[in-house]
Amino acid sequence: EQVIINLVVNARDAMERSGRLTIRTESKTLHRESKLKGETLPAGEYVVIEVSDNGCGIPPENLNRIFEPFFSTKEVGAGTGLGLSTVYGIVRQSGGYLSVESQVGVGTTFSIYLPCLAEDAEQSQEAEDVGGGRDLSGRGRLLLVEDEDAVRAFGARALRNKGYQVLEADSGEAALEVLSQEDNDIDLLVTDVVMPQMDGPGLVREVRKEHPDLKVIFISGYAEDSFRKRLDNDAAIHFLPKPFSLKQLAGKVKEVLDSPG
Repeated sequence: EQVIINLVVNARDAMERSGRLTIRTESKTLHRESKLKGETLPAGEYVVIEVSDNGCGIPPENLNRIFEPFFSTKEVGAGTGLGLSTVYGIVRQSGGYLSVESQVGVGTTFSIYLPCLAEDAEQSQEAEDVGGGRDLSGRGRLLLVEDEDAVRAFGARALRNKGYQVLEADSGEAALEVLSQEDNDIDLLVTDVVMPQMDGPGLVREVRKEHPDLKVIFISGYAEDSFRKRLDNDAAIHFLPKPFSLKQLAGKVKEVLDSPG
């Protein structure tokens, strides 16, 4: 879901005021190993998801860099450059493959190849889900701060489905405004690190003036080790690297809320 939302948001931006967005799926059998834009697809059964637009297209000099973290052609403040790197990470973590074809002035097509799940593996997974999966539900009020609309929508919906009350903000400034409203005490702050104007660490410094013991989860594409050097080893600060799955997000929130302190 997050992959498709991120690709659709990018397509919307590429088409500006009007255009055509197409999402197409098909089953495909590869009888032999196949090359896909620099990647090798093993033979097998795949589900293919294509997201196409007839927008501005991607210049050839940028096409090989679009999946790099923090690479963005948008204006400063219009995005973090993590949307497509998140897409790439989720697809690869799922055992899939991703390619893109684009022509300036014509449009762009992203193709996702996901390996079909064998029937015995599917039955095994269903048994695991029914029999003894970890309970990720919980209670509490969270503030989720994320300037990427797709990532914020994905995270908020996932956490609400697990039983949490979720307040949302698309910037550090908006988060402070939410917290200034009456009865908006929270149990946990979940915030992106890289945001226009007030970043995540700056937001936490402001919030801690009124809530010194508030627990915090930073979500970021930064490496945790290098990032932690900026946080003075604050024990109430926790870290969730991008890209993350619904289960990883819900698990981290539950872990932090259940931790002492």
